Parts: sequence; structure tokens; C-alpha cells
Amino acid sequence: MVASKFTRWEDEFIPPKRLWTAKHWRYLLSAGDTFVVLLAFSYYLGILIRGKDMLYSAHEVFAGGWIAYLQWEFIACLSWIVGIRLVQSHSHLYILRYRQGVFVGCCSLLMMIGFLFAFLFVFFHGAARSALQIGFPFLLFAFFLFGLWRACYAAMQKFFLFQPLGIVIGTGERSDEIMYELCQSGKPAPVMLGYISESICCDRYSSTCPVLGGSAALHLLMQSSLVDILIVNTDIFMDSTLYHLVQDALTRGVQVFTLADLYEHTTGKCLVSVTNEPTLMSCSDLQSQPLAYRCWHYLLNACFGVLGTCVLLALLPWLALCIFLDSPGPIFYWQERVGYGGRPFRLLKFRSMRMNAEPYGATWASSVDARVTRVGRILRSTHLDELPQVLNILRGDMSLIGPRPEREPFVSQLEKAIPSFHYRLSVKPGLTGWAQVKFPYASSYEDAATKLRYDLYYIKHRSFLLDVSILLQTVMKLVWCTGR
Repeated sequence: MVASKFTRWEDEFIPPKRLWTAKHWRYLLSAGDTFVVLLAFSYYLGILIRGKDMLYSAHEVFAGGWIAYLQWEFIACLSWIVGIRLVQSHSHLYILRYRQGVFVGCCSLLMMIGFLFAFLFVFFHGAARSALQIGFPFLLFAFFLFGLWRACYAAMQKFFLFQPLGIVIGTGERSDEIMYELCQSGKPAPVMLGYISESICCDRYSSTCPVLGGSAALHLLMQSSLVDILIVNTDIFMDSTLYHLVQDALTRGVQVFTLADLYEHTTGKCLVSVTNEPTLMSCSDLQSQPLAYRCWHYLLNACFGVLGTCVLLALLPWLALCIFLDSPGPIFYWQERVGYGGRPFRLLKFRSMRMNAEPYGATWASSVDARVTRVGRILRSTHLDELPQVLNILRGDMSLIGPRPEREPFVSQLEKAIPSFHYRLSVKPGLTGWAQVKFPYASSYEDAATKLRYDLYYIKHRSFLLDVSILLQTVMKLVWCTGR
């Protein structure tokens, strides 16, 4: 039984050379995904062949007998290869996060079915019904089988035998604190063998993770296939010998992360210090996004703004009546917030507090807030109080996804306390966001600093898949009424 992710290292207990490493398990994942998808497709084609009288278009699909069957297998295989290449579902970025790995795998499958449907559409000369009759049932069957396989693989990775072994190059209090936080957080993390350093005494970090030695020890560990992940502390100078060993590790298939990257990919938040800001200087060039992503973001905001306005108009008479009968005052509540580039704008909400709720200035919201009315508590738990912000989205003040806009008094104080706070103003604020689905409401400056880490992670890693993940998690939060 291993008590923690940190593994003690003693010369007389050097683990034997492993036959299966994390690299081989990645190969198993790729082969398993392909096998499951093609097995599902083959099974479904077999059903069509045996019962083709039930489906009129099956006669056309299999008019050439088994030659046609093999041709369809080849088309499915080609579509799957294109899907995984576009989504990159076997990237090392997803190995340390099980749910995201399952999610991107399913996105690859969806991409494959999209290409398959396009081919069917052309094959049937534009007859979408015939293409759907073949593609849609396969979609349902494949998603079930593929999701089951991916879930089993994710469960297998929790066993010690399947977990990657990690080495940290460069010691220091900062790296020691980060690795301890990662390994005690309950998140998927590599099993840490120790540190590699040429100059630090081996007893210095014996309470957490020992120093294994220098370049000779790293070379021996790589020869024994005992290194799956190398974590490089870029704050520590690395001599030429260790640098060449890191290059050699890349050729052996070992994954190399910086300490900050490993922290981000494992926890889903950026590594930010309240007293230091250099770790996020790369955020400054993130204004330019791919044209496809900018189009997706624009269409998402436009569609949600229109649909949300329709929902708002439908619910407005009933919600307005409930708010009016519950407490005197206006139905809507305007509040000035800080938006993109630090520009202020007026955010619109349904009023959920009594009038004159802040006689002494802006204060943090709490889980038990006496200022909230009875109807307001229901509106907050269901997030219906945020519904009027669809008008802010239509006006261009906000996006559907992004950091939540803060009030100007809080922004001024947070920028003084956290130098990196101004980075979150480099994108439009959002109705929902990565920080909102990963962390509850901020009720202190410490909570605001934690949410900032999630916001900056979203700013650095904005993508279609991350946006879809945020939307799905937002729907789950709405279903469980987790607002306050």
C-alpha cells in the first residue's frame, strides 16, 4: 500500500526495470480507441447486412457485397484518423485529467461521425434521410461503447502499476511546495520518485521527496525505463549535461513539462503568486486567437443572446410579479462593473436584495446573506437573477463565457494585492466561465486569488473544447441549483 504519491528512494530498494511504461499505456489507449470504434462500426454494418430489408438504403450501401463492406470499413477508419488528428485526443495534456480525456475522446468520435455523415450525404446524392438512417443509430451505439471503454481506461490509471513515474529537475522551496500540493490534492498526478540536482545535499528534502543525485542518477533511471515524466523547474539553472539528458528523454518518448505547465494541466488553474507576476507574462500575447475560434465565439454569443432574450421575455411577467410582491422596489438592478480593458459598464440583473442593502459600501456576498430576499434566494440558487445579462451580451459588454466582471472597488483593491489581476481584463467578462464552474462564489480576497488562477487558465487555454466543457458543467450546476 502506497501512503502518498511521494515514493521514498533508497539504493537497496531500486525498482526493477519495467516492461510497460506510461508510453506503452498511451499506445494501448490509441489502439484501444481505434479497436472499439471499428468494432462498433463492424458490428453495426453486420446488423445492416443481416437485416437490410428493414432499411431501404442498406441495399445501396452493400450493393457490391463484401468488397463494399471492406470499403466502408476503410472509410470509417480514415474518418476516425482524421477525427483524432483534429481533436488530438491522445495528447499528453489529457493524460493527467481523466474527465477531460474521456470528453475529448468522445469529441474525436463525434468528429469521425461528422466526416462519415458527410460521405454518406454525398454517396446518397444529397439524401440526408438515408445518411441519417445509417449514421445516427451508429452514433448512439458507438458513444455507449466508446464511453464505457474510456471510463474503464481512466479507472485503470488510478492503480499504482499504471501511474506514470515522475522526476523533478531542480530543487527549491517553491518546487517542493508545488509538488506537495499536487500530490495531496487528490488530482491525477505522477508518482514522484524524487529530485535531480548536482548541488543540493540529499538530506535537505528528505521529509517530502528526496534528492536522487545528479546527471548520472537521471541517466540510470532512464536506462531502466523508470522515468515517464520529467518536470523541469525553469527557475533553477540547469547545466549542459542535464540539458542534453532532457533532450535525450524526449527522443525516448518521455514527457517533459515545466513545473508551471504540470501544475496547470493537473489542476486546471495557473500558477500565480500574489507577490510575483513573471510566470504569466505569456498571457500578454493572447489577444490574437485563430479565426475559426473567433467565429465560434461570435456565433455562440449571438445565438445565446437571441435565445436568452426570448426566454427572458417569456419569464419576465412572472418573475417581475414575484419580485414586486416579495419586497418593495424596482424589478431590475443596475450595477457598475469593470469590463474588457478596464472599461466600466452597467450590468443588469433581477433584484435579489432588499433596497439599500449596502449602506456602508461594497461588501462580499456570503452563503447566508441577510440582505437577500425570499424570492431573491430562489433566483440566486437557480441563477435566474443573471438572466437579464443576455442584454449585456447582445450589447457587446459581455460574452457568454469569460471571467465574471468585478465591481470597481474590489478591482482596485485586488490589483494592489495581486499584481497579475489585471490580466483577467484582457478578455470580455462572461456570464459563465471556468472559474465559476470550478470554484464557488468568492467571499474573500483569498477566494478571489484562487478564482483568478482559474480565470487566467481559461485566458491562456481558450479553445472550442474548453468552451464546450464549461457549457456542459454550467448546465449541471443549473440542474443542481448550486447558486447563492
